[in-house]
Amino acid sequence: SSRFGKFIELELNSNCRLVGSRCRTYLLEKSRVVGQDAGERNYHIFYQMLAADPSMRATFELGNTAHTRDTMRYTKLGASKTDTIEGQTDAQRFQGTIAALALVAVEGDVLTRLLR
Repeated sequence: SSRFGKFIELELNSNCRLVGSRCRTYLLEKSRVVGQDAGERNYHIFYQMLAADPSMRATFELGNTAHTRDTMRYTKLGASKTDTIEGQTDAQRFQGTIAALALVAVEGDVLTRLLR
């Protein structure tokens, strides 16, 4: 249903092996997807990707400097111009996203295809 979403939380042991998971269903607030209040934004991964270093951006076809948060479809909709959330910049958060994906073996060509 378009009114509900699912959040899947994976539990890993110290060897990064899957040992369990939880799935939560939640109600989507459609109004927050198509418009945000002042200071809010959606699609955080797009802000993170645009904040990556130039060589990384080129890997997933965002190397053109004309691609900015003010020109890209999903980032220009946001009401917030901030690039820092809870003390971390979008660039720092992107590195954390890449590190988290590597923990579940999403790296190399698989990562590149995912980000394109």
